[in-house]
Amino acid sequence: MSARKLNRLRSQIDRLDQKILGLLNDRSRVVLQVGKIKEASRKEVYAPQREKDLLDRLTRRNGGPFPNHALRAVFREILSASRALQSPLKVAYFGPAGSFTNLAALKQFGRSTDLAPEPSISKVFDAVEHDRARFGVVPIENSTEGIVGATLDAFVDSTLNIVAEITLPISHHLMARGSSLKGIRKIYSHPQAIAQCRTWLDENAPNLPVVEVENTARAAERAAEEPDAAGIAGEHAAEVYGLKILRRNIEDNPNNRTRF
Repeated sequence: MSARKLNRLRSQIDRLDQKILGLLNDRSRVVLQVGKIKEASRKEVYAPQREKDLLDRLTRRNGGPFPNHALRAVFREILSASRALQSPLKVAYFGPAGSFTNLAALKQFGRSTDLAPEPSISKVFDAVEHDRARFGVVPIENSTEGIVGATLDAFVDSTLNIVAEITLPISHHLMARGSSLKGIRKIYSHPQAIAQCRTWLDENAPNLPVVEVENTARAAERAAEEPDAAGIAGEHAAEVYGLKILRRNIEDNPNNRTRF
């Protein structure tokens, strides 16, 4: 009896998935028409306030049980794919793949965007100012460390404006190629992340050398290259570099946030 019921429910899910697929393509056909009108009138494809209003409206109307955080994530990707149908969008961001700024760019623009890493905040500004990218993503302020001086200085010298903001929780995780702390001989991370995880390091790895690198994404990259090394970085870095998270949320302040 339970097997027959399960099969019926799975068939129902298959039919619903087919409806969702059809609706996505119906939506895409309308999006293409919108794109033609925008192109003719030379209107910007990316409308951050409209996208924010859409996500907020859907969240308010959501009666569940589908969770709001997942609803927003799904529709961010629908919006990203819709923009890509209208016109390719290139976005520069500070830092290599796997950085927190990379994650902010993904959450704001979605995976259908052409994301281009830049080695410095000034290079992000330069890319946008010289039309190598339409938008740029840089850190503005951290709840622990304060204003990011390089970003403030760049805005003083630039004609660029802020068109949207996103705030991310900054959670640091210990990651490595293996699945155990045994065999780890060194830990890599950025000085700021090391300072934010000092209590955990003192209590759990007091005898391991902690090596400073230029950013947390580089720490994850080094951990991926060296079998006896671990890195302290964000979860996105573990995904990018194929690492296992050994310990989660090892930062001293669980309420640390960065505004981009």
